[in-house]
Amino acid sequence: MESGPKEKQPIDKGRAYMVLAVAMLVVCAGVIGYSAYSLLEGEDLKTYDTIEAGDFVYLDYIGRLPDGRVFDTSIYDVANDSARYPKSLRFSTRPQDQYVPLTMTAGQYGVEGSTIKGFALGVLGMRQGETKIVEVSPEDGYPLDPTKLVTIDLLQEIPATVTIDESEFRSLFPSDPIPMSTVPHYFWDWDVLVIDVSGGMVTYRHQPQVGQVVKPFGDPEDLLAPEGWLCVVDGYDVLADSGVGKVTVRHMVSPEDVYYVEGVYEDGNEFILWDYDESDMTFTIHLSDKETGYNSEVSGRTLFFEVRIISF
Repeated sequence: MESGPKEKQPIDKGRAYMVLAVAMLVVCAGVIGYSAYSLLEGEDLKTYDTIEAGDFVYLDYIGRLPDGRVFDTSIYDVANDSARYPKSLRFSTRPQDQYVPLTMTAGQYGVEGSTIKGFALGVLGMRQGETKIVEVSPEDGYPLDPTKLVTIDLLQEIPATVTIDESEFRSLFPSDPIPMSTVPHYFWDWDVLVIDVSGGMVTYRHQPQVGQVVKPFGDPEDLLAPEGWLCVVDGYDVLADSGVGKVTVRHMVSPEDVYYVEGVYEDGNEFILWDYDESDMTFTIHLSDKETGYNSEVSGRTLFFEVRIISF
């Protein structure tokens, strides 16, 4: 027996409204999502702009030696925190208001006001907000002046008898030259005996004691500012070299001291211990020059700059 026609069910208006509302939410979410994606996409496009040669760049940096010690920075918190950021020998803290981001022209070097070549080229291709380690090779960094290198024997021999101009004597020693008077040497700090003063010339003789310890380059035992190293008088032969005499000094330095010891040379210039040659029994000091701004700690070395681009 066939069943009769099914009775038509009434429309549930509440349910219909709910379905319509959900559909509208889906559509709106899609529109909002598209709008948000478009904004982000626009921001991404901006972020992906890269620095080109000639761009004026605003950045922060931390300059480090190969061993990680900081030699310069634009960030005060880095300069003021030696526990987290160990400093190089030549690092000098500036007043806080002088720690500001660096402004530079990307790709520009070799002209007044520009940075070193490796730094100028190293920022090319970077993006706003990006941080990068820029490695600068010696040839693209601060040039090495070979005239600032002084090589000294570990067992240094010094003529015992010296003749110099009288005016030079007065500039070096703390007194006038008086025959047979004894004065401390201006560099080695042992006694010297004035033998003769005549014709505008002064002759004096070194008079150290064998075994005597001297500190010509600075005091390595100064806890606040250690400099130089100890030197020991290893020998004193008054008859050597046809009566001129000879003083032999042993320098108490080691390979581990290279780039970790500084001092002041006899000409008054500061220096860094630059090299130690065990086979030749020599070491080399690298002089700085305040007048020209020549810094022996960074000249001729590979350097690393942690750079963060603020804007360009």
